[in-house]
Amino acid sequence: MADWMQVDLHIHTALSPCADEEMTPWNIVRMAQLEGLKVIAVTDHNTIANAWAVIEVGKKLGLTVLPGMEVQTREEVHLLGIFPTLEQASAFQEVIWSHLPDKPNHPEIFGEQILYDSSDRPIGTVERLLLQSVLLGVEEVGAAIAAHGGLTIAAHVNRRSYSLISQLAMVPEGLRLDAVEIDRSLSYQRFIEKYGELSCYPILCSSDAHRLTDLVGSYRPWLLLDEASFAALKELLLSDDCSRIRFR
Repeated sequence: MADWMQVDLHIHTALSPCADEEMTPWNIVRMAQLEGLKVIAVTDHNTIANAWAVIEVGKKLGLTVLPGMEVQTREEVHLLGIFPTLEQASAFQEVIWSHLPDKPNHPEIFGEQILYDSSDRPIGTVERLLLQSVLLGVEEVGAAIAAHGGLTIAAHVNRRSYSLISQLAMVPEGLRLDAVEIDRSLSYQRFIEKYGELSCYPILCSSDAHRLTDLVGSYRPWLLLDEASFAALKELLLSDDCSRIRFR
């Protein structure tokens, strides 16, 4: 039976160099549950390497965790790819990493890129800089997400940087979007008034959490889903039934 659920499809772990070290698998899942979330996605910059650990914790505590990635395209547009399985997400990462410049991270400038296991133990770091553009355009990244069974979401489209609007001022004809994401700084109604041309897409709002306090708030919409799963989320976003997405 369908039920109204809150989801957050844009959460960073401490693997993203711009995120706090408190963003560990257990901390993320526990905070998400305290906020009443039913589905979350792990979307670190240009990698899925910490997703498995958060998924394992989610299984233990009863929270659906989806593997995802926030890709920075050649145009410096941020796109979210959300995937049904780790296998599909891993195959997508191979594509992204084959086009990610081999520049080293400098932790003193960008921050640490920490890998965790499912017990919150640090198990290493990623040496290649994650906070950079891949050598693929938005249409190419969107096509690769779709080819690996994922959903493509334009991240924080209302921001003045790293968004479709700021970088391209439009949705390219060759980019298939499954949803657009607004950040918490803009209400749904104000977004529609300001960016009416994007109202043809399902509109979501996620935390883009880089620290635990980012997960606190009532800005997320309620989604009418048959179950807390990728399949149910995909069915909703492809249904064009906007009555099943409510901002309260």
